[in-house]
Amino acid sequence: MKKFYLLFLLFANISFAGKYAGSFLELGVGAKALGMGSAFVAVSDDAYGWYWNPSGLAFMENFQAATMYASLFDQLESQNFVSAAMPIFGGVTISASWMRLSVDNIPRYPGFNPDEDRVNGDKYDQLIGEPTGYFSAASDAFVFSFAKYKRILFDLGWQYFELPVDFGFGGNIKVLRESIDDKNGDGVGLDLGMMIRLGLNDVFNDEKYGKLVVGVNAQDLLETKVTWNTNSKRTDVISRNIKYGFAIIQPLDFIDSQFTFAFDLDTRYNGASHFGGEFLYDSMIALRAGLNQQNFTTGLGLYLWKLRLDLAYQSHDLGNTYRVSLLFHL
Repeated sequence: MKKFYLLFLLFANISFAGKYAGSFLELGVGAKALGMGSAFVAVSDDAYGWYWNPSGLAFMENFQAATMYASLFDQLESQNFVSAAMPIFGGVTISASWMRLSVDNIPRYPGFNPDEDRVNGDKYDQLIGEPTGYFSAASDAFVFSFAKYKRILFDLGWQYFELPVDFGFGGNIKVLRESIDDKNGDGVGLDLGMMIRLGLNDVFNDEKYGKLVVGVNAQDLLETKVTWNTNSKRTDVISRNIKYGFAIIQPLDFIDSQFTFAFDLDTRYNGASHFGGEFLYDSMIALRAGLNQQNFTTGLGLYLWKLRLDLAYQSHDLGNTYRVSLLFHL
């Protein structure tokens, strides 16, 4: 049964790449965001932020390094991620990241030909018996990010009052490499994002209010092309995705806590919605839950010294998944 599950994942990648090219980039990074239903385009502000909204990097105040590992779909696929981000000068933050999705020990059967981008024959009847060997498939993304912070004071015409609004602008350059057996595909993509933070305490002149944040992230803005070195020189196109979102971050001073509610909407594949929430107690323990489309998610965060350990659970039709991520900051 396991071998057919592996082959299903592989053939789905080959057969539907025209529409779902670069699908490994949709898995997300960071157990905090994933535990919140992937509703993070207006919450992003750490070393995982390049994925959700690169402009969120602009709000970082110190160096951060992050990593994540996940064993997906009944331990058939492995996801790895590492990232480092650092503010430098003038409100500028830079980041470098690497993300990989891999499948190993895929059985090879007569009739499989990566050059033809399909399995020969009308049916998969030949995928029986003993395999003639094994091969691997992997997808890598090397991402370089840039973000800029800007505060603007808006004069609303009220005497002695200017409203401060914080802006973040950012972008990613993504270098992609996908491989199946001995065939490779390469491409370069571009993401651009923006985030606006408004202090409701400034609007209402009352410290008990929190923040309203609005974000947008245009992923694969130029529709990234991945060209393969097969005989057909196949080119897959990763369609553009616009992620919109907002978040309300509300302090609960009477119990030394903070509550965050977030909502995201994607435009790719006829749209997808994401809801998420986090309850952070005493800046030490975080409880999270959300909906990634119709799939339930939940998670836990622990803040210890200069470390943040995050755990996430996601339900999925192909198998429930668990993710562990770790963030270090100075």
